Amino acid sequence: MANSSYLRTQSSQNKISSFVFKKALNIKELIYMFTNRMYPYVELFGTKLYMTGIGIVMACIVFLITGRILSKKYHQEFMRLFNWLPWLLIPTYIIGLYTSFVLDYGSFIPTSLHFLSPYGYNFSFVGILIACFFSVLLFMTQFRRSETKKIWLDILFFSFINAVIVLGIFLVLWDDFVGKPYGGALGVKALMGESALVKYESVFPIGIFLSLGALLINVIITLWKLSLKKAGLGLWGFIFLFLFFMILLPFWNYPAHGVISVFGKLSLDLNYYVLFILILYCLLWQKKLKKPY
Repeated sequence: MANSSYLRTQSSQNKISSFVFKKALNIKELIYMFTNRMYPYVELFGTKLYMTGIGIVMACIVFLITGRILSKKYHQEFMRLFNWLPWLLIPTYIIGLYTSFVLDYGSFIPTSLHFLSPYGYNFSFVGILIACFFSVLLFMTQFRRSETKKIWLDILFFSFINAVIVLGIFLVLWDDFVGKPYGGALGVKALMGESALVKYESVFPIGIFLSLGALLINVIITLWKLSLKKAGLGLWGFIFLFLFFMILLPFWNYPAHGVISVFGKLSLDLNYYVLFILILYCLLWQKKLKKPY
């Protein structure tokens, strides 16, 4: 009797284990099917919406929400930021694509306007950096007092850094930001044939690095700001972000231009030159902001 009861118990447990295992497999398959459909695009009414495009839209929304909250907090006019947004996005779009065309083809005069097509998101990192930075400089010209400039630099920094946190995740999903080949545990692989990663076994997840780095910089500047209780640390946030880009470049698989070798080991290219100039300019700007005007 005891053995019979034991066998029935074991049989019941086996059935339960089998049921749970099958359900787990079904859930696993469901998750796989969901992620397979989500990567690297979603289809809406037969139209493919690519993750990079969605990421750019989401980043703009986060940028505006952050700007709205901080403008209200610091008693600034949010519409200044909202009206400036086209002057940020349009030049960044055009210069980002134009710079990519110039660097890839070695010509300053395009034979057509096909280079302005967003298909493929073939933007130059250098072009985006330059366009964004000069757009910020243009925005800041409307303020005379250094204290007001410091407040707006804080607003702009936190708006940008939160947008970058969101954008990095979507860049991983559509792998525009392809890392160098890497076979470790952190490596990401292609899930679909359309992915740019199909020619690699696995690569560094540069987009995730970008999001995590931006989040860390956000936390550092926030804590620093809380401890000092003053405005103006946003400019240091931009400096940290540019330095982080320098750290990120060796892990990124991108076409390098103007490469020089330093001490026979370290290779620098156009991205490093531009970042170094921007950091130097920000340091000089930080010194200038110590004056009242």
